[in-house]
Amino acid sequence: MKKFTLFVGLLSTLLIVGSVPALAQQTGSISGTVTSKDGDPLPGVTVEASSDVLPRPRIVFSGANGDFRLVQLPPGDYELSFLLEGLATVTQEMKVLLQQNAAVRVSMQPEALSEQVNVIGQLQTIDTTSAEIKSAVSSDDFDQLPIGQQYRDLIKLIPGVQYSEDTVRGPSAGGSGQDNVYLFDGVNVTLPLFGTLSSDSSANDIDQISIIKGGAKAIDFNRSGGFTINTISKSGTNLFHGAASFQIQTQGMSGDRDVDSAAVFSRDQDWSSLSIGGPIVPSNLTFYASYFRPTTTSDSRSNLYGAVPDAESVRDEFFGKLTWTPNDSILIHGSYRDSENDDQGSGVSGQAITGTASSGSDSQLEIGTVEASWVINDRSFVNFKATDFSNDFNSRPDNVLNLDIRGDGTVGLDLNNLDRMGLLFVPQPVAGQDAFNAFIQPLINRYGFVQNGVAFGGGIVGVATTFNDQFFSRESFQLGYDTLIGDHHELHFGYQNSSDGEDLSRTSNGWGSITVPGGRATLADGTPIFFEARFQQQSADDLSSQISPVITSEFESQSFEVNDTITYDQWTINVGVLVSNDKLYGQGLRENSSNLSGFELAPGNRYLMHEDDFGDMIQPRLGVARALDNGRSSVYASYARYHPAASSLPRAASWARNLRRTIRGFFDANGELLTDDEDNIIGIAGVRASSGKFFQPNLNPRAIDEYMIGYNRQFSNGWTGKAYARYRYGYNFWEDTNNNARSRFLAPEGFSQEDYIPELNDFRAEIGGSSYVIAELDNAFTKYYEVNLDAEWRGSKAYFKGSYVWSHYYGNFDQDNTTTNNDGNRFIGSSFISDGAGRQLWNFRYGNLRGDRRHQLKAYGYYNFDWNGSVGAYGIYQSGQPWEAWDVEVYRALTGSSSDTSRFAEPAGSRTTEAHYQVDLNYTQRFPFGDRYSFELRADVFNAFDNQTGYNIQNKRNSANFGSARTFFLPRRFQLAAKFTF
Repeated sequence: MKKFTLFVGLLSTLLIVGSVPALAQQTGSISGTVTSKDGDPLPGVTVEASSDVLPRPRIVFSGANGDFRLVQLPPGDYELSFLLEGLATVTQEMKVLLQQNAAVRVSMQPEALSEQVNVIGQLQTIDTTSAEIKSAVSSDDFDQLPIGQQYRDLIKLIPGVQYSEDTVRGPSAGGSGQDNVYLFDGVNVTLPLFGTLSSDSSANDIDQISIIKGGAKAIDFNRSGGFTINTISKSGTNLFHGAASFQIQTQGMSGDRDVDSAAVFSRDQDWSSLSIGGPIVPSNLTFYASYFRPTTTSDSRSNLYGAVPDAESVRDEFFGKLTWTPNDSILIHGSYRDSENDDQGSGVSGQAITGTASSGSDSQLEIGTVEASWVINDRSFVNFKATDFSNDFNSRPDNVLNLDIRGDGTVGLDLNNLDRMGLLFVPQPVAGQDAFNAFIQPLINRYGFVQNGVAFGGGIVGVATTFNDQFFSRESFQLGYDTLIGDHHELHFGYQNSSDGEDLSRTSNGWGSITVPGGRATLADGTPIFFEARFQQQSADDLSSQISPVITSEFESQSFEVNDTITYDQWTINVGVLVSNDKLYGQGLRENSSNLSGFELAPGNRYLMHEDDFGDMIQPRLGVARALDNGRSSVYASYARYHPAASSLPRAASWARNLRRTIRGFFDANGELLTDDEDNIIGIAGVRASSGKFFQPNLNPRAIDEYMIGYNRQFSNGWTGKAYARYRYGYNFWEDTNNNARSRFLAPEGFSQEDYIPELNDFRAEIGGSSYVIAELDNAFTKYYEVNLDAEWRGSKAYFKGSYVWSHYYGNFDQDNTTTNNDGNRFIGSSFISDGAGRQLWNFRYGNLRGDRRHQLKAYGYYNFDWNGSVGAYGIYQSGQPWEAWDVEVYRALTGSSSDTSRFAEPAGSRTTEAHYQVDLNYTQRFPFGDRYSFELRADVFNAFDNQTGYNIQNKRNSANFGSARTFFLPRRFQLAAKFTF
């Protein structure tokens, strides 16, 4: 409510002082040339653009060379009128797409020959002035395709971007799945610190999507290491419009899983939506409002352990938008979205987990934005945008333990009730480990799942581990000014300031997670470890601090950009630069110049842990395009550098983690904390990588350099083709690693043998902290090669788009492959990579990366029948997912750990899963009645051939089912919908 009040106040202020310019770049443009029938340029032609999304028409005049441009246009359908005394009026229908330029060439002839020329239908055109890899899709198109109900579902339409059914991590597109940037209505909704899509907002309100994959200009502050996707929401018009829809998918409408599983789940889903828009003050102020409610219910659930609780997920999402046009040159938008989600009975969908481990959660997503543009004259405009984003997430176990957790040895594990101590991962026998197998067999007999009278390990019993409260936020504003200098230079100047934050409070339920090394793992002195518990420090009375358990992490960034688009004859040259400044703030220290480390302990205090100056992040942008064949084709080339903004280090390296870190408890065979010969506790240790860390001096910010050449061709008014080749090189990767990793873990020739921070021990003597440091890893890199062929055709009744991409993504630093389950919010800069023995870059890390898909063929389209029906289709073929074996035994001489996790036993990506293909289909039948009413029925089928390809391989050699897929593409499923519109 506080954010909503602030938003309303800001919007009201803008409505009162309408002359204040504000920007979004949530617009498109039209440019073109007007000539006589003989091809001579016509100056002084009145060009009028009108649209239902533009309350008042926009008027410009053609220049001396016949050129004109209409900027800052809300995306939508437009009618252009060209008027000049003595010549017949020409009207042209055009579609303006989000962040795209629509090009048009118009020829006018004397009135004596024709009173008016009407050009009917949309022209399929290419932009011969741009070297960007960009595209846009309108709701007129994607509403007729088999697509789901969420923002995330639209990503599958992007050419050259892998099809993924991950629920958190984004797809790879020349970078990792955490390198993409997601904009919703112009608001950056990428999860702060993690670079994933923060939420599944509704696609119900989306009018258009825009995608930039590469070749970015120094416009709109593009620092994405992957792709940038943006949307614009629907707006009110001068006519009232509304819709109501209901869509359903029952358990019986989804196919059975191909994989054998004892897990039985009945899941029903439905989606309800309402929307209405229209004028408040005709031709001046319009509104749009919507409501969206998806629900999921699962009952009669069971798995290898028996019945599990019913589950339910309910979301209520509200959206409102105002559009105000106080005069012909000022356009103001303000919108607010509030989405509340409540989940119950989650976390037990696996086939071998007890129902007592279920958990619940609730979350609230708020997105507010105010944006506008002021077209000063035909040659310049000013813009500004202010946004506010927050995502408040809370989760808790359904079964809460009331245990006294201490690290002083007075409390141990109750071996007779391990399922009441926390969440127990039941061990499995390991071939050749007779003593270990004998030790764990009683645990398997008691806590394993039973099949045919035999108990098996590998299951999970007990209770959910964590109480988690997280609040993510981002506030941002940006200013811009564009002006045309002479006839050849279009200059852009911009400034952006943003502040990301996270407030985190986390405690454990009992002892948290419990594993059973069974004597196979040891402490440094050789003491065997039989049980290990991992829990949050604040959960143990004698280990917790007296200050608030909330960790506050902040990331502040500002950027300046300058861009010059130079046009001369058939050439367009884009020269620009984006410079950025990032500041990472942690908690728990205060600057003290008298200390060798430069800091002193100050629990709860905010401190600047690292800064990348403007001079460190200079991102040049250069593009050259040459129009050919009288504007029907073009060739182009570009170079760009990107410094991705996402970083988890404000939390991962914060000193607050020294007081609120993850604790490892090591226990003997009787469940007692380990002690030495003098009964001193030696079985308590913080996770070494989970505490405050120093930064290696003179770090260079992570960078991606991109080189590209391409060719576009307009074969006819309907057919266009595009081809390009692209190369991306990523370098300067940061990770937390042992300060002495290079010497301790036998770095080969070509790597330094020095400590990253020679004075680290002296620093730690002053203020403590981790033996790990944030370092720029020697020789860390990624490379991405891509060849893309793209074709698009639009007819009066049909539409088709297809693409083929060959690509190779390889290197020795794989952000998509840092742990066992990578489909989650994984730390950027603080993962398992370079985390101790067997995880260094020289340990088989070089090879094909997890996001590599060597071949990808994607096609979609639709056809409209004469009987008000339409059919849509989407098809995808892509190569499989690379994987490799993990085995700690390869590094036994260097570590006493029993964990295979992220310890490569062969070159990265040595193996590949099967290729995946699928086809999605839909049919829609419309029943129009009255002057403006319509009722429609729709049927969708996803994965029509039921191709449940497996991926996410179980690659740990010392665990059961090595080489088996843990995740599968969803089976065939049907959805039915009814919709009323007016």
